[in-house]
Amino acid sequence: MDTKNLIKHICSSLDTRKAEDILVLDIQSVSSIADYFIIASADSERAVKSLAENLVREVKKKFKLKAKIDGLTDNRWIIIDTGDLIVHIFHSETRVKYDLESLWYEAKKVSGI
Repeated sequence: MDTKNLIKHICSSLDTRKAEDILVLDIQSVSSIADYFIIASADSERAVKSLAENLVREVKKKFKLKAKIDGLTDNRWIIIDTGDLIVHIFHSETRVKYDLESLWYEAKKVSGI
């Protein structure tokens, strides 16, 4: 699997489905949990859930990946783990509260599209 193609596909899919503030962080030099984070947000819980469910379906179909998903019970912060890449889809208010961008300030921002 080519991680860069997966990142481009995920960012494109999120953008097409109107996700907001899509950000890709290269965390390889600061963490061993994954190589990249993709962070995006939406203004409603329904939109967060829809973004996540569609993304998991696409990744499974196109890349044959079994993504692990967590957070579907409250739809405020959903995490999709594909192994090398972890996608965080937040409700806009929840994203501000947890501020992952500041927490991972040492990570390099990269282009996703």
